[in-house]
Amino acid sequence: MSILSRRLFQAACIMLLVALLPRGLAQTSRPLRERVPSADPKNYGAVKEGKDWRNPYLIVCANGIEVLGVTNTESPITVDSVAPLLDGLPDSAWPYGLIAAVQDNGILSSERDRPLIEANRTQLIRLLNKLGIAIELWPSA
Repeated sequence: MSILSRRLFQAACIMLLVALLPRGLAQTSRPLRERVPSADPKNYGAVKEGKDWRNPYLIVCANGIEVLGVTNTESPITVDSVAPLLDGLPDSAWPYGLIAAVQDNGILSSERDRPLIEANRTQLIRLLNKLGIAIELWPSA
């Protein structure tokens, strides 16, 4: 096989591998702000119940953040883990544009949970603002 034939074969293999990459993986190579449009209230303004929200839904807990609706995480994650998780979501997880619902967990184990929830909420809101993600605040239960 000549050098030219080998190079053409290698280029064809690379193009085939890129074409076969999972769509979600290919989408996440760029930051959220570049992939997902800004939030559009026309798309979510009529949503009145949390069960109808289709973008990421973040519950602020004393021991971290629960991410509902778009992941399989069942237990809270640290606030620092939220950015990579949201950034790794496919574009289809953001039908309303770049906005996430945020709600405090209304069920407290003790009064000691309240300042922990407040600290996590403050840190989460700062992070979402840094990522350019708008926030839809929902009342706690």
